[in-house]
Amino acid sequence: MRQLPIEQQILLILEIAALLILCVRMWMAGLHRVYVNFFRYLVLEFLQALIPLLVPLKSHLYRDLFVVSDGLIVAFEALVVLELYSVILRNLQGIASVARRYIKITLALAIFVALLPLTIEKTPNTLTGYLFIFERPILSSLIVFVLLICGFLVYYPVPLGRNVIVYLAGYAVYFPMIAAMAFLQNLGYFWNRQKSNVDMGVTLACLVFWLLALSRQGENKRVVVGHQWKPGDEQRLLAQLEAINASLLRSGRK
Repeated sequence: MRQLPIEQQILLILEIAALLILCVRMWMAGLHRVYVNFFRYLVLEFLQALIPLLVPLKSHLYRDLFVVSDGLIVAFEALVVLELYSVILRNLQGIASVARRYIKITLALAIFVALLPLTIEKTPNTLTGYLFIFERPILSSLIVFVLLICGFLVYYPVPLGRNVIVYLAGYAVYFPMIAAMAFLQNLGYFWNRQKSNVDMGVTLACLVFWLLALSRQGENKRVVVGHQWKPGDEQRLLAQLEAINASLLRSGRK
């Protein structure tokens, strides 16, 4: 902790506090049973945030704990994206099943792509080097799927619980930013302080947003985001969506 710049020490303490309060709030509201992977992801982020308080930053133990926890976080980021698709497409099982299938196939291909450079290039000489090689294609794939579901909701007026919109809105800002910061890590140490400040600032802002906006009552409030510029098309688009979903369901049964 003493090795961190003063602004990062402040941001880290605020981030830990926000994560703890958000986890407690979700637990008390029963949202940990609705958004299971999101809750587990936040708990894992909280545990990782504690590492600089307990372990010297320049030690091998800190490096090992960071690599293990970050690898688990990347896995849970994939589970969060799958959970978002499942929750948003809950009433559109045909589309949901196809979307989940493509996400899983894409992630498998991303892992395969990550392994390819190890056979034709010099292998990394550090654990963090291996981590960044695996992170890049996986995070890139997940960003695409997050943007696709955002685009879907902007176009189609699907009624959803307010909490789902809050969950997605925060994640649509939070996840691409932390992915971009992970990519910048490869540009060298010059970026480290600036990168960490931005990363921690955006993380804190999203955590505060979730903390203020997620609630037990938000599960029952219905919100429509899509096609607000032309409300008259709402019924036509919903009928079109139902037709696509029914067609995919029939195809799946064959």
